[in-house]
Amino acid sequence: MSEKTLKVGSFTVWLWVILLVIILNIVQLPLVFLGNGTIAVRLLWSVVYLVGFAAVIILGLWVYHRVHPVKYQRLVAKDWWLMVRGYVFVIVAQILLGLLNNLFYHQTSTANNQAIASFMNQGPWTLVLLSLTAVLASPIIEEVTFRGLLVDGCFPANMFWVPIVVSGVAFSIVHMSSNPISWLIYAVMGGTFAYVYKRTGKLQSTIILHGFNNLIAVGAMLLSLH
Repeated sequence: MSEKTLKVGSFTVWLWVILLVIILNIVQLPLVFLGNGTIAVRLLWSVVYLVGFAAVIILGLWVYHRVHPVKYQRLVAKDWWLMVRGYVFVIVAQILLGLLNNLFYHQTSTANNQAIASFMNQGPWTLVLLSLTAVLASPIIEEVTFRGLLVDGCFPANMFWVPIVVSGVAFSIVHMSSNPISWLIYAVMGGTFAYVYKRTGKLQSTIILHGFNNLIAVGAMLLSLH
């Protein structure tokens, strides 16, 4: 290999995980400026937003391949079946925890989803860009970070449940939960994605799963917008 691999569990890999989380938040800042200004200004911020996402995805994949230098493997039938079961589990958990969230905290949606819906209501530019990146870009960089690097890069391969739990916890922390039940919704989702990744060993399995989950969520938000 021409690229030197990163040592599993090293401080460098943990640092990359933290750095990618920070960068991912920074590249979303242009959304704040898309609600106002001339068409030229909005177009400029749109380009900055998309280029930022592309750059962080490329950076994340580069780091991931230094941790996980394995050739691409196609998904097989058992992988797809596990992905379907994982998605069903996530949906059932979301429904049950959502009912509890409404019962105890009178929230019909998580704080993270409320924030996304608020941005979508700012105008068509924000709505289109946020919808596209939520479905096509965010799943890639989040899976690279919270599954690929965190699970594979920070824990030894023979460790199973600990990285799954840590991945779920870390995934939930960055999703702006406002109460314990809302926090648990994202922890279960992140943990399920990590479980699927550990079982398949193929990052595209959780990228597809995550992307499909976001597609349904964004579709539901678009239907609820006034």
